[in-house]
Amino acid sequence: MRVTMEDIELLDEEEFLETEKKVNQLIAVWEVKNLRGRAAIFHDDQHIGQKRKELKAMEHPSFDREGEIAFRMKPVVDSLEGNMLIHPLTTPVIEVDENCTKARATFWSIGIEGLSKFRETPMAILSLGMVPGTHVKMNGEWRILAGNWQRTTKNEFHAGWIHDMQVTNTRPPLTKEQDRNFLGRYAYMKDEVRKPVPCPPKKDTWEQFPDETDPSWQSVNLEE
Repeated sequence: MRVTMEDIELLDEEEFLETEKKVNQLIAVWEVKNLRGRAAIFHDDQHIGQKRKELKAMEHPSFDREGEIAFRMKPVVDSLEGNMLIHPLTTPVIEVDENCTKARATFWSIGIEGLSKFRETPMAILSLGMVPGTHVKMNGEWRILAGNWQRTTKNEFHAGWIHDMQVTNTRPPLTKEQDRNFLGRYAYMKDEVRKPVPCPPKKDTWEQFPDETDPSWQSVNLEE
């Protein structure tokens, strides 16, 4: 639908303010998509300490700044040689609050990895997961407040996810129980019935859960 200046001039004050809010929300959706896209592209840098534009809400009172910096500086492989992490984001569901200062989102991601825990034995990995998260606008820019990749599958390419499931790569290595409480919280298990979590945010997510630090929105469908 083509909108002209004449159409805008015919709006009364209430209609104009409502239209302005919708436009600002659409711009916020676009900015959040770009923010998460940049985070996906610079995935490796979180582990090797390369300087880049800050994407996290480090100044937010609830953000664990010290823990984030320690995580980025922690080596997880012997060498970057043979490692590859490609996780394009798809099917975003994004809900922005009335003031365009907070946004919740869930993305699906289908990825491929070259995982080389030890330089001599790299693996071809097929990885599928979701990225739920909360975003806040700070100093005029959108930042990631919370939300990590949550794995659905992470398996050696030829083995398939039924017969092989790799845990999150860390130093020291995680046990399966530790991984299940971390990035493998929603990972596929052949002896379990999958639950529809993490859920995408609903239209009324900010009315139901106004606190941006409340993670309950991710499991709201299970309570209905």
